[in-house]
Amino acid sequence: MTKDEALKILYSLLKNPNLIRHGLAAGVCMKALAKKLDQEEQQWEIVGILHDADYEQTKDHPEQHGLLITGLDEELLEAIKFHNKDNIPAKESLMGWGIYCCDELTGIIVACALVRPDKKLESVEVDSVLKKLPIKSFAAGAIREQIYLCEEKLGIPLPEFVEICLKAMKSISVEIGL
Repeated sequence: MTKDEALKILYSLLKNPNLIRHGLAAGVCMKALAKKLDQEEQQWEIVGILHDADYEQTKDHPEQHGLLITGLDEELLEAIKFHNKDNIPAKESLMGWGIYCCDELTGIIVACALVRPDKKLESVEVDSVLKKLPIKSFAAGAIREQIYLCEEKLGIPLPEFVEICLKAMKSISVEIGL
């Protein structure tokens, strides 16, 4: 599957523009993580783009989230399934841990941008994300424990993990409206 094919699926399955932007953000973060970890960038990006593509169909049945996406090779499907905290498959993968960790971080980064006066990613710095991260009332829906696993499961220190994802998201700030 190509990135363009993944984007077609994303846009065909999701109507909520925030979910679409989230898929784009997760895709670019996953691509940057793959580069850092010397993995196949296009595959990781596709997983990021499509990881929540079935969300609108499964939001009332979270146990099914990540199970309705088809047309990908098994490794990518397993990584997408892996990010569902309610239905983590037994087979772990570096790609699975990548989406598991960065999924929640994208939301924190967006929230950091939205509280800035200009509401732009360009104004967000790594330190400001790290300061907001432990504040549970900030972006209250984000599961911090998933983000913190970047050190154990990906071997990337938290500040570097935030820097990788923030820089990646800044590179597509126009596409994600920030």
